[in-house]
Amino acid sequence: MTDREPSYRRRRLLRITASGVALGLAGCSENGQSTPTPNETETETPEQTPTDAELRNAALGFTEQLAAGEYDAAREVFAPSVAEQVSAATLEAIWADLQRANGPYVEIEGTERATVQSFTAIIVTVQFAQARQGLRLVFDDEGSVVGFQLVAPASAEWTPPSYVDQSSFEIREMSVRGPGNCALPGELTVPRDGGPTPPSFVLLCGSGPTDLNGTLGPNQPYRDLAYGLGTAGNVSLRYTKRTAACEVDPATLTIDDEYTDDAVAAIEMLQSQDGADSDQTVVVGHSLGAKLAPRIATQIDGVAGVVMLAPPGRSLHELLVEQTRYLIELDGSVSDGEQARLDAVTAAADRVDRLDIDDNEVVLGAGQAYWESLQAYDAFETARSLDVPILVLHGGRDYQVTATDIDAWRDALAGEPNVRFETYADLNHLFLPGEGPASPAEYQTEGHVDEQLVADIDAWLEARWD
Repeated sequence: MTDREPSYRRRRLLRITASGVALGLAGCSENGQSTPTPNETETETPEQTPTDAELRNAALGFTEQLAAGEYDAAREVFAPSVAEQVSAATLEAIWADLQRANGPYVEIEGTERATVQSFTAIIVTVQFAQARQGLRLVFDDEGSVVGFQLVAPASAEWTPPSYVDQSSFEIREMSVRGPGNCALPGELTVPRDGGPTPPSFVLLCGSGPTDLNGTLGPNQPYRDLAYGLGTAGNVSLRYTKRTAACEVDPATLTIDDEYTDDAVAAIEMLQSQDGADSDQTVVVGHSLGAKLAPRIATQIDGVAGVVMLAPPGRSLHELLVEQTRYLIELDGSVSDGEQARLDAVTAAADRVDRLDIDDNEVVLGAGQAYWESLQAYDAFETARSLDVPILVLHGGRDYQVTATDIDAWRDALAGEPNVRFETYADLNHLFLPGEGPASPAEYQTEGHVDEQLVADIDAWLEARWD
């Protein structure tokens, strides 16, 4: 696209591509903080829009070329500016990561059509020796790929953990409406027993375009948590983030656009519901949502506490470099393609640190307005300013938010009353149990949020109402 093309359309395409090409950073959300893709270049309007069959064939051909090691040929399906950034070495590294995590490639099982912000997407389900993986390709109107993302296999379905009794609470579908006209899909859980007003909380998602369940592979950790706490007698409201449900401009988005404004609207909605306590609401956040939870708590009356699940203690762009390095070194070797990927992320993070970002440019998935607003936010000072209890929980096997981050929070909140820290040695970033060094493969294996963690949060919530 050129300057003659409406910038909104260009940025809308960019919002999709920004979520997709880097396997290594998946985990804070379905797509994590991924490598961004530059703006589309202008193309001639085709006489006829590609059919679903043609798009499926393109998606199948792309996957077959990856499996055959034909990475240069695979790049031909991308829109021109996407191909400029996604090199053959990058595709080789992604495919190598997939096989390291899931075992050798076996076959393509099938495809499924989906829609992503009005664009057609094809999900290719690939069988590896040890697990299945979905590859989602998002196509523009000309049939070029503008988004490439690792997702759950098409047939994966969530099953409730053993500690959930869905008959013990009522589920109400809701829409959270912050600024603008976009409705954010939400779900309220309310106990059925009709007793005294129970503890209630709003759940803030992690970074990236994230749905209300925190879907990552076959896992839905936010649903586990809400239903587990619902079984224990708590009220909760969770909702899909604006970046997943709405058309946003990543070049002008700020942390308040992404989190604060919608979170305040969600809390106000929760406080107005029958069965919820209008004067005491707890803000529960995960990952980047945990870091921003104190900010939300300062914006509205009636907040009785803050729960921070794996809150980053360092800058987001610094964590992106560390996560990338951890993953490429996980097998004990670093290929040329992997080193190129680390160098690219490091260079981009340095630009973010210096705010060396042009107008309308997107670096590491966001523009200057976003990175500037995040740098201006002092999470430690904001948390210290709160006069409500704070609970900080962390998984000992979390490679995305590590002990270094939690130690920074311990130091920042040292001496503050009503602050409690808990670490769960066997849990990862999603608070799912595992063994050995953590890796993205765990996110593609079905699991559930640890029952003890759910019980600990429930006990802490109950204490707020005693």
